[in-house]
Amino acid sequence: MNGFEKHGLTHSSISQLNKWIGCPSAWVSHYLYGNRGGSSPAMWRGIFIEQAVADTITKKMLMDEAIKKAEEDYDAKFDFGDDRIEKERSNIQPMTELAVEALEPYGVPDFPEDGNQHRVSLTAKGKDWSIEFMGFIDFKFPEHGLIVDLKTTGRMPGTMSIGHQRQRAFYAKTNGNMAVKFLYVTPKKAEYKEDGDVKELMADIKAHLTRQEAFLRMGGKDTLRDIVPVDPDSFYWNGDEAKRLELFDNIEQLVYND
Repeated sequence: MNGFEKHGLTHSSISQLNKWIGCPSAWVSHYLYGNRGGSSPAMWRGIFIEQAVADTITKKMLMDEAIKKAEEDYDAKFDFGDDRIEKERSNIQPMTELAVEALEPYGVPDFPEDGNQHRVSLTAKGKDWSIEFMGFIDFKFPEHGLIVDLKTTGRMPGTMSIGHQRQRAFYAKTNGNMAVKFLYVTPKKAEYKEDGDVKELMADIKAHLTRQEAFLRMGGKDTLRDIVPVDPDSFYWNGDEAKRLELFDNIEQLVYND
């Protein structure tokens, strides 16, 4: 039995892998203990903007209507009074407008019959393990041979983060000859980016999965919890500090004697 099977893990994804690389303790909490993690205003802002953009470019709604619905859905998630909540709400309109403007030249994207995102996957294989690696595509424009993933952000990056590069490489690998671009949108501008070598990044993904599988073979979830490094400042713990303390409190409160 390989490490993934040992812990009942039937599939992985870019988001899982990036969490494993960026904060192993948060990954253990989420995927071995079933704590799904907290949320943030920025996360919900991104979710509702993506829906507003999709509703607009597929002609389901006028843009003003889609923005209003996104703002109402966002409002339903929060009790206001926090500056971060107010700030992210104010970003919904300009980010939606800029994203729609950048995507409109490609026309109406293709979606599966159920209206959900396109699911893509491949089987990652090591020496004595294999696991399904999967993801979901934001916007697919077959007539233009183009896939676009939407990223809303407070600041425009100079280059794509390595985590986003891995995601783009995976989408490129699973979609033949289609180009894959990431559309970054801030409240002030929108830019397409396509950084990273697909072959090198796919090798990087396999290398990290290989290390992760070896880690999982080392023991049960409690053993892995006790040996994994804990970074309490990682953004992966945002909104989920109580679970971090519950799982790792015995480690964080160690007293060191001279």
